[in-house]
Amino acid sequence: MIRWVFSCDRLPRRPIPKIHQKETVLEGKGVILSYSKSPHVYYYRELIPGTKTYRTKKIEGVDNIEDGKKKVLDIYSEFRGRPPSTPSTQRSLDKKLRTQSIEQSVENFLQHLHEKQDSGIITWGTYRKKRSVLINHLIPYLKGKGITKTRQIDDDTFTDYLIYRKNKTKLTIHNDITVIKNFLSEWLLKKRLIEPEVVMNKKLFPMVRIQMSDLMSNPPITDRDWKTINTEIRRWVKESTNNPNHRSHLWRTVFWTFTLIMKNGGFRPEELMKLRWNQIEIVDVGRISETMKQEEIEDLRSEGIEIEDDGTIDDGGWVDSTKTIGREQRLISYITVKSGKTGSIREVPTNSGSVFVRFKDYLNRYYRDHYSNREVKGNDLVFGNINNECKPYSYSMYGLYWSTIIGRVKDKLEGNKFTDENYTIYSMRSTFITNKLTEGLDIFLLSRITGHDVKVLIKHYERMDIRKRSEEITKIDYGKRRKDQPVINLFDN
Repeated sequence: MIRWVFSCDRLPRRPIPKIHQKETVLEGKGVILSYSKSPHVYYYRELIPGTKTYRTKKIEGVDNIEDGKKKVLDIYSEFRGRPPSTPSTQRSLDKKLRTQSIEQSVENFLQHLHEKQDSGIITWGTYRKKRSVLINHLIPYLKGKGITKTRQIDDDTFTDYLIYRKNKTKLTIHNDITVIKNFLSEWLLKKRLIEPEVVMNKKLFPMVRIQMSDLMSNPPITDRDWKTINTEIRRWVKESTNNPNHRSHLWRTVFWTFTLIMKNGGFRPEELMKLRWNQIEIVDVGRISETMKQEEIEDLRSEGIEIEDDGTIDDGGWVDSTKTIGREQRLISYITVKSGKTGSIREVPTNSGSVFVRFKDYLNRYYRDHYSNREVKGNDLVFGNINNECKPYSYSMYGLYWSTIIGRVKDKLEGNKFTDENYTIYSMRSTFITNKLTEGLDIFLLSRITGHDVKVLIKHYERMDIRKRSEEITKIDYGKRRKDQPVINLFDN
């Protein structure tokens, strides 16, 4: 008997790919995985809410799970911008939106700025300011908002920036915003790492209205306060005279001289930091000393030489002839500087000739005491660190020790009556400008020697202490009769 056996086997099921490696990412929002068939090809996968299906995308350009983790946020952000893919739209989904971590973008931008600084296109001060804003303020602010990628920046990102920077001056916040806007437009936009519409949005940042009172961040120093500050600096220098570390007394002398030149010439700090000795010319223009004049007249008379006083007085004018009776030395200096801010070269006359002579003599004595075969050379930086190959001291040192001196005398200072702001190192420049305006120096000449735009100087006019010119404002010519000048009418017959 033959038994027939009929088999009803099912068709074979498609085998499920074996997972080689799998790890949860983005706090459980999805997974990164690879399959045994291609263990070095990684995918990002996430569950579509309300369904039992997944959407998946290959992570391009990686061959290990750690590198893959760095790119899953890009795909996650991409998925957030549109509904789940259908096979017909899969090709368009593979077009990756360009994005980058905020920290990496800032690092790349700063490297670019550093190259520009090395090439002399921008100043070290500009680089330092932008770096400070981006590293110390922008990155922490964006992290607080949960933003780590450039394309996550949208129209609402900076809505709370004023709150984040509370207790800072409007001018400081305005400067922050200027730097951040520059980063967005000059780097992220050009590198296509951000949506153009975001950068072009005029309301991306809150409005910051700058008033005249906000421009007093570097208030001019009153005459009384300058005397107090200068006296304290001199006391501070003398304190280090017997310091076994000779570098201390050197630095303090450098700092004291730096403040004298800055206050008497209205220079920017970075301009003096780059100043070399061959950019200074000292000229003896002379002056009349009444005491010396009378002594010389008496000496001549005692020798039987009769001489009459010619009536020449010390009116502050120059005395060119060295044979003039009563003439004594008066040294002025012509200082040539190049502005790092505007790039312009200007020559500034100052009354600091004797200060430079004294400082040069001090440096040569220092060389003799510690470096016997060296002396000041024309190409040396005036305010360079002798103990570090004459390289410049850091800008932060000048700011730090200025704050130290102000802190020592803060209870003695009356302050500027037009603002509650403290004196800064830039206040010495403001003081020079304000004093020259008060003395009536031509505003165009002042613009030339300070490297300031006339419009900026007009703002200084607006915050000048008007009492210092009240005499000329209230002047009355008593007893002077009004002149009646007849008017000729050309059309009278």
